[in-house]
Amino acid sequence: MIFFNSKKRKQAVKDFFEYVKSEVLPNEKETEIVAGITIQLKSGFELIDNNEWGIAFENLGNELVEHYVIIDRKGTELVKKIIKLCKLDKKWEFDLRRINSLGYKMGSWKLTDTEKLALEHKYTFYKPSREITKNLAVGNIVKLTFEFDSSNSEHPSAERMWVEITEINGEKFKGKLDNHPFYLHELYAGDEIIFEHKHIINHNLELSEPNLADKYYDRCFVTNKILYDKAPINYIYREEPMEKDEDRDYVDTGWRILSGDESDEYMDNSENVSLVSLGAVLSIDDSFIYLLESEVGTSFERNEKGIFEKINE
Repeated sequence: MIFFNSKKRKQAVKDFFEYVKSEVLPNEKETEIVAGITIQLKSGFELIDNNEWGIAFENLGNELVEHYVIIDRKGTELVKKIIKLCKLDKKWEFDLRRINSLGYKMGSWKLTDTEKLALEHKYTFYKPSREITKNLAVGNIVKLTFEFDSSNSEHPSAERMWVEITEINGEKFKGKLDNHPFYLHELYAGDEIIFEHKHIINHNLELSEPNLADKYYDRCFVTNKILYDKAPINYIYREEPMEKDEDRDYVDTGWRILSGDESDEYMDNSENVSLVSLGAVLSIDDSFIYLLESEVGTSFERNEKGIFEKINE
């Protein structure tokens, strides 16, 4: 019985090595990665012949993990078998897929209705219109949002991934997943995904259209009383913007948004003020949107009737 189990373990590890040699290695282009895997395969086969199958697997596994080589569904099934037979750490199943969601709840994922999301968050969230998505064809790639549940509070609630379109029928699409998931356990690159226009948030078409999220993407300073404590916006002014940081894709508009009753002490503490997109503030209150083209040096205060009046300072 001991000999039989040893034989099964040896064969399981050997099967994984053959899989890496014939299906993983040919897809790698970088010389350094190919060389490293080739060395571990060669030394690993020798270790397997000496019944040191566990060491062989872990050496090859570490090489794959170090270079972010990700295994597919077939490879995962082989690894699960090795873990069970050789009594190895279950983390190998996730490390070799670069999965980072041990709290993920199996079967919980679904595609986000981004039309609804765009309506609810028009200043901060853009989804392509039907005028754009009607130009999609087989072979184009689109980005979708995959929601999921997790028992780990540090995990996000969704993962955005690309899908290559393979079939179009009106507003119904079929495609294959063009990403290796980072959170969703049961999905693999190449899996078929069925989706609709309402799920699409991005595309590889050379087309664009005006939208509020882009228009109000640039930054302003807003006090945390407004941003987090839900205080009303009563005072806004525009000063000379900060210099543009070439490492960032946004600029400072110069707008400063306050409740109006912040003390000097409060304002002197930089932790009480946040740099956010204008869209983020407009999502809270857009009653001053018509003033945003005003020139640098102008100030406005909300009067008793709730209307912003220009202040001469």
